[in-house]
Amino acid sequence: MIFLSIIVMIHELGHFLVAKSVGIYAEEFSIGMGPRLLKIQGKETEYSLRLLPIGGYVKFRGEDEESSDPRAFRNAKVWKRMAVISAGPIMNFVLAALLFTIMLMAWGYIVPEVGEVIPDSPAYHAGLEPGDRFVSLEGTDLSALTSGEAVNVIRSKILNSEGRPIDVIIDRNGSLHTLTVTPKLVEEDGQKYYQIGFVFATSKPGLFSAIGMSVKSTGVMLVNMIELLGGLFFKGQGVGDITGPVGIVREVGRAAQAGIDQIITLGIVITANLGLINLIPFPALDGGRLVLLLIEGLRGKPIDARKEGYIHLVGFVVLILLMLVVTYKDIFGF
Repeated sequence: MIFLSIIVMIHELGHFLVAKSVGIYAEEFSIGMGPRLLKIQGKETEYSLRLLPIGGYVKFRGEDEESSDPRAFRNAKVWKRMAVISAGPIMNFVLAALLFTIMLMAWGYIVPEVGEVIPDSPAYHAGLEPGDRFVSLEGTDLSALTSGEAVNVIRSKILNSEGRPIDVIIDRNGSLHTLTVTPKLVEEDGQKYYQIGFVFATSKPGLFSAIGMSVKSTGVMLVNMIELLGGLFFKGQGVGDITGPVGIVREVGRAAQAGIDQIITLGIVITANLGLINLIPFPALDGGRLVLLLIEGLRGKPIDARKEGYIHLVGFVVLILLMLVVTYKDIFGF
């Protein structure tokens, strides 16, 4: 739960920092929810630590009610409020890219090259050696693909080979060699699949290369998530795979057992999901608030504070009910 709370707090930190930069009054920045355990009074903002480690929040003066304070949220220009609301999801995307960068620099990324050959395996008998770089596989030119795409093609063709011989062209110290390798069927943890018996090599990029790759990877992941959300909302695809806090905690536990790299990977997925879901134009979510601000900007006058409050209240109740249903599914299944 603390793991999830940290990600939520990064989201709230985005709201807070941008609000401070555009002159909106933040009354409280809270870590956690529920009864207050500790508070520190800053120059104008109260920093609180609360009992329940389930995220946190930023309380802006005049966010959901009228206020005569010129620095109140509702009295700020529309573009300033939109910047504050957008900053939370954007901070999640920045965190995803940062975690990607950390992973790349710590563990590197897989390249279409042989790092290790398993003794007495099909790859060993076919003559594959460490350092061999895959150029072509079953007629597919791998040199025109990115490293990730090439690795995926190699894996896919081996897994779907059904044991048929595969023609491979490799680059060995600048010379091209053609080899034929026959995948063998193996069984592990109750699953059967084909393999040829080698481990991909990895490469560690420099800082700037890692940042560029991370930004691109985050963008690709967000596009994939948008496609999945589209399938969920318009076709009902993947409804059974929705996971709530209990399911997330369970997955974090599994990732912790697998290693720190799996925890970081899960963190990337969760923070990107959190940012994207918050941009859905639904009441109580950041996306819903942005839609209302856009309407206000087009109308040239603010929406009644009480009506807006009711809209967000209904949205909040629906989200809580949905969360309860998902949590029930995580615990008992249905």
